[in-house]
Amino acid sequence: MKTSVLRIAAAAPLLLLMVSGSLYAASYPDRPITLVIPLSPGGSHDLHARGITPELSKLLGQPVVVKFLPGGAGMKGTGFAAEAKPDGYTILFTHNYFDQMVPQTQKVPFDALKSFNTLARINYSQPMFMTRPGTPFKDLKGVVAHAKANPGKVTFGHSGVWGVMHTPMLQFIKAANIKVNFIPHKGGGPVLRALLASQDDVGGVFATQARPHFKAGKVIPLVVVGEKRIEGDPDFGGVPSMTELGYPTVTSTMDRIFMAPAGMAPDRLNKLRAAFDGLVKQQAVKDYIKNLGDEIKYMNGADYDALRPAKYETFTVLIKEMTAK
Repeated sequence: MKTSVLRIAAAAPLLLLMVSGSLYAASYPDRPITLVIPLSPGGSHDLHARGITPELSKLLGQPVVVKFLPGGAGMKGTGFAAEAKPDGYTILFTHNYFDQMVPQTQKVPFDALKSFNTLARINYSQPMFMTRPGTPFKDLKGVVAHAKANPGKVTFGHSGVWGVMHTPMLQFIKAANIKVNFIPHKGGGPVLRALLASQDDVGGVFATQARPHFKAGKVIPLVVVGEKRIEGDPDFGGVPSMTELGYPTVTSTMDRIFMAPAGMAPDRLNKLRAAFDGLVKQQAVKDYIKNLGDEIKYMNGADYDALRPAKYETFTVLIKEMTAK
């Protein structure tokens, strides 16, 4: 009897740990979750988040509150998220260029491939180069001709150095053998605002953010950055691709991805990933993204994580090609 009592007493701390651990997991989340967006308001990430966060909040049972932290070509917000406590209360809504490319071009306080786990890729999109009424060109051929006649005078607005807009712009000016004046902004929202305010001549933007301004006649699409047109798009389906116009090496695809700091307890990571699995099945989310003129192209977090090293290496090669003398 005494031996049995001693065994129970010895096991008590372990049982207490197991029970407390279960309660710890079951109670998550018990307070609001911060969603960091390393870009300024008004861009395609902001627009997507407006439709996603209400439904994600319902699935998790706690508010998901957006925190915009632009700057440093996306690295200010990314670094903030990387250094956050991996407790599931800080997550990041970013894209593949900030995750896999920009950290290779500047010193950052985190390891690009080891500091995060992917929760989900929601979709991906090709950017476009657009101009505005009042510029001396209305198509890409006109941009090239004007830039050659006026070296360094045409302004190209982008969302951050080595980002999803700047990189294909570098590829384009190299392929077209022109010189332009690059104007960096803290995200796609400021790029579009600068274009609308006639501060920039050409801007790299996405269909989701440009659509209402296109319908109002305030922007003019020049080219889809990639191999193909945006098939089926009611407004931009007729915009030619870079490949069609003779620039097959100029391409860019932005993966919109949700991530969390590495080191999170597996049960919390799995709970967040399961929430995104459920999120993309919500009709409200499907309808919202469709109304933006986009669609869900989902990949679960574990599958996307498996692709990240190869994607990172692809950008390594591209950087070497672009910086070669």
